[in-house]
Amino acid sequence: MTTETVSADEVESARKLAARNEGEVLRAVARVTQAHAATCMGVSASTISRTLEDLQRWSQLLACLGLQIAPVGSMVVDSEDLRSLKRMALRYLEADLQQIAAQG
Repeated sequence: MTTETVSADEVESARKLAARNEGEVLRAVARVTQAHAATCMGVSASTISRTLEDLQRWSQLLACLGLQIAPVGSMVVDSEDLRSLKRMALRYLEADLQQIAAQG
């Protein structure tokens, strides 16, 4: 077995992401209800309840793997893509302001 050094920042980041993952699942279950989820899965509501007992551990695992939970209708954008989009928007706005200043 090998051990890997993990920084305090990585641990804290994973903890925060795990809390968000867990919260996202709990909000979705509250919105849909355990009974509805159970019916969709073909299990009893008590099975869903028992499954949720392990939610914190699964949320932590997902976070440690760098994964997050997002609603189906969400669009997840890579941080580098977002930075690029912001740079393009800034350039557009700067050019637009220069054009407005030249006209006025």
